[in-house]
Amino acid sequence: MINITTNQLAEILEKDSTINLYDLRTPIEFASGHIPDSHNLPFEELKYFNDPKNETYYFICRSGDLSNHVCQILKSKGYKHLVNINDGILNWKGKIQSLT
Repeated sequence: MINITTNQLAEILEKDSTINLYDLRTPIEFASGHIPDSHNLPFEELKYFNDPKNETYYFICRSGDLSNHVCQILKSKGYKHLVNINDGILNWKGKIQSLT
């Protein structure tokens, strides 16, 4: 697992907007504003996460604590390429998409 900042995430997204980016906040929080092309994966639904283990996955939450925890859980399940956005959506300065 590696940790990156939201600034580093913005640089990555400039080059490739098709990364596997998961937002761990609740559906209501996600709907109110999220990074375009991210997928909502509320923590309560993590048990259903069954994506291929050889892919790279980026996780973001509100502040970075939950995403760090999720990366630790998935690492223990054999996922090797996990990226925690350690300062969370609170520090995201880029575009925000809203569902409301």
